[in-house]
Amino acid sequence: MKTGRIIKTAFRGLSKNKLRTFFMMIGIVIGITAITMVISVGLGAEDRVMERVKKFGLESIMIYAGGGTEMGRGTGGQPVTTLKLSDADILVSQVGTIDDVSPFSRMPGATVKYQELSANPSIQGVTFSYTSVWDIDVSEGRFISYEDDARMARVCVIAPTVQKELFGEINPIGEQIRIGNVPFEIIGILQQRGTSPGGGDMDNRIMIPLQTLMRRTANVDYISGIKVKLNTTEDLEKTEATITSILRERHKLAEGEPDDFRIITPTEVTQFAEKVAGTFNIFLVLVAGISLIAGGFVITNIMLISVSERKNEIGLRKAVGARRKDIQTQFLLETIAVTFIGGVIGILLGFAGAMIISVIIEMPAAYSWEGIAAGVLFSSLVGLIAGMQPARRASELDPIEALRS
Repeated sequence: MKTGRIIKTAFRGLSKNKLRTFFMMIGIVIGITAITMVISVGLGAEDRVMERVKKFGLESIMIYAGGGTEMGRGTGGQPVTTLKLSDADILVSQVGTIDDVSPFSRMPGATVKYQELSANPSIQGVTFSYTSVWDIDVSEGRFISYEDDARMARVCVIAPTVQKELFGEINPIGEQIRIGNVPFEIIGILQQRGTSPGGGDMDNRIMIPLQTLMRRTANVDYISGIKVKLNTTEDLEKTEATITSILRERHKLAEGEPDDFRIITPTEVTQFAEKVAGTFNIFLVLVAGISLIAGGFVITNIMLISVSERKNEIGLRKAVGARRKDIQTQFLLETIAVTFIGGVIGILLGFAGAMIISVIIEMPAAYSWEGIAAGVLFSSLVGLIAGMQPARRASELDPIEALRS
């Protein structure tokens, strides 16, 4: 029997029983929709991870005060005071792979006011090296200079979120704000940065000279952290070990005593983010797989029922010369056609669902050929496996017995 005729017969059989075809298709649609969404959102998450790693800096190391999980905090949430400004200077002079450092300190709990408006951004004390180490500059005005830091000037640079909250469309350059009770003149506006590797808003902050924060505002002799810019990414582990050794010696930590600082590398940031995304994707893939398996069982059972109801048709076709192979091919084509069409619908719904999820969780979705290929492959494979038993049973029917039923 010609292949074209077999295909036409298979589609005619599906069109005669539209409700049955719909029920066979629905499980596949749900499963492929889930798989497509998983792949699209997963790829989008990977893109977001790499975007955040690039913001962190592929040639950077971060050193935070405090050895626990809460950066810059010790037991009971108290600030760790062991990381000093002199530590940053020593690292530059003793570690050959370090190109520059950017020490910084945070001032928690400060309210910022402009006229009758107020905000609660992050206040950071930084040095002039901040722009080169963090690869960011101002969009307007100027950044904090060496002289500003040396003379403990009361000047600041604000980020876009702060500008929007306090000034709206007004140009804030030259205006004065109060951080706590101390007046500061705005000298610049930072470029928009987006979210940090940890997910925080990097545009909701104010930069002031580090010495101003330490001597005039917070009155402290310690810093919160140091960002290190390397001149090479080779031997990253060796550089990390050298930094650890130097800081432990300076902080007079005995052997076996835990670090009072924490070092974070781009590798650690990437591995953590990929682990979280991977766990999420595995869970969703399992859910999608269960849906596909359930859909496959539904298709098998419905097709077996269909074989029983179509015995006369099968017997008649065999009586006029159809071979067992022709009958088997027809029923396999019917199941593959159902799952293939269901797969295409699932892919389209999956892309639409991924788009909706990306808007809700503010996570970009990535659309690629992997999602389409996976949808087509899985749906066709389910159709082939689910249709084998019904097709074999149909092909083994005796034509005389089939015509009598």
